[in-house]
Amino acid sequence: MREINFLLKNNPEAKFIIGDGSNSWWSEIFDNNKSIIRVNDISKYNNIIWIDNYPHHRPYRIYNQKNHSKKVTWNKSFKVKKGKIYFTKKEISFAKNIYSKIRKNYPGKKIIYIEPNVQVKKWYLNRDWGFEKWQAIVKNLSHEFIFFQASYGIQKRLKNVINLHNVNFRSASALLSQTDLFIGPHGGMAIAAAALDKKAVVIFGGWCDPKNLGYNIHTNLFIKNKESPCGSKYECKHCKKCMDLITIEMVIKEINKLLI
Repeated sequence: MREINFLLKNNPEAKFIIGDGSNSWWSEIFDNNKSIIRVNDISKYNNIIWIDNYPHHRPYRIYNQKNHSKKVTWNKSFKVKKGKIYFTKKEISFAKNIYSKIRKNYPGKKIIYIEPNVQVKKWYLNRDWGFEKWQAIVKNLSHEFIFFQASYGIQKRLKNVINLHNVNFRSASALLSQTDLFIGPHGGMAIAAAALDKKAVVIFGGWCDPKNLGYNIHTNLFIKNKESPCGSKYECKHCKKCMDLITIEMVIKEINKLLI
């Protein structure tokens, strides 16, 4: 959890529970993090800090009942902090074994982890740069780099990439940890890339602002105008226009800056 790394500096003996003070919320990404506990374990420890950050209760949002159904109201004073992922030896071994085979077949080539998909929710279309554009990136750069995609379920799979299908988020993050660069939309894998201190080119468009939700170690592509960040919960012409302004050539240029 991103806030926990910051709080641990002043509370090294504390244990953290993600929740509202009564009920806790758990994610697989907390596994093996000894600082985060479940509410059932609260009696075992003396110093407990609750982290008020879970679905439908995020600190980067202002929950305005008047506009809530139409748009996300952003908390512009919020700045995201990097988290940390604690992998098991098995998870790291799994990822290293896969990449050792790739590097043996393609010696000397850098590996780019590419994420062309966004979650299937109505407003997530506003964060979608376009599958065809990601395919064009692969087409233009596959002679120079190796592209790797971890997909799940019905997610679209790019052509001419090395794909591993139906892996969970932790395994996908372990695979990401062994690559040279992440490219994709703002979302879970971009957050994982920051936690892993990975270079990244992240497409923001105009829906949310990297000043609040982006990481300084990443190249964040954001179109700033009077409507940005709009936070619309409906398919949005403004967001589409912003995504159209982020060209394939722009993304290729940023990739080359980071890897060549």
